[in-house]
Amino acid sequence: MTGFSEPAAGGSDGQAYRFLDTLAYVRVPSAATDGQQSVVEMHLRAGHAPPMHIHEHADETIHVLDGEVTAHTSSDAHTITAGQSVVLPSGEPHSLVAESQAEILTTTSPGGFDEFVVAPSEPADAAVVPTKPPSETAIGRVTESAPAHGIDIVGPPPGRE
Repeated sequence: MTGFSEPAAGGSDGQAYRFLDTLAYVRVPSAATDGQQSVVEMHLRAGHAPPMHIHEHADETIHVLDGEVTAHTSSDAHTITAGQSVVLPSGEPHSLVAESQAEILTTTSPGGFDEFVVAPSEPADAAVVPTKPPSETAIGRVTESAPAHGIDIVGPPPGRE
């Protein structure tokens, strides 16, 4: 039995956020599911690659809506395209590389990834996918915010060792 009893319908107030070098929308906040899940839509620039990291308590499902991404773990890589998904277990190092401009849905169970995305982000004035890598300031905000959200940064982005 989960902690919520009514469907948690998708959508948001339409607010877009600049999270690193992505355009992100919270579609189902964890608060709507009593913390059981969260869903974040992310538009990635080609080349997007966050550092290797671990979600201490959350399994992460990435579903590709458009484009191509490669999910990297400490021992393997899985390239997924539109219509495909990958589930990354909690406690295991991973990252994601956008091989092309891509749109993904990221679902975490339990929820909370939505709060992590919003905390260090800046509201976006326009729904435009960034074209440049994230600034050192944006990287610093994310790195500083990660521990409070159960995320450990454990290495550089894939290919940048």
